[in-house]
Amino acid sequence: MSSSAVIRMPKRFDYSSSGEFNGAIANALEQSGTITLDCIDLEYIDSAGIGLLVMSQKKAQSRNSKLVIINLKTAPKEILYLANLQKIIDIH
Repeated sequence: MSSSAVIRMPKRFDYSSSGEFNGAIANALEQSGTITLDCIDLEYIDSAGIGLLVMSQKKAQSRNSKLVIINLKTAPKEILYLANLQKIIDIH
């Protein structure tokens, strides 16, 4: 389980991102290991985006994989911490 995948997150992560994101997660889970969500471009996330992250974490966990979030800007980071996502997803 040493493989990993990196998914570059969009500027806006909301319901409109779900199709592309779910496809990227499905592909990454085929490799198992760690899935890194690079949020260098992410400026906006809403409740639908948070829901997508939670569902992705559940899928990853069921396959003995894990999600890691990196390069978060202040505003999205505050939203994820308000939602207590740091309790289920590694946020760096």
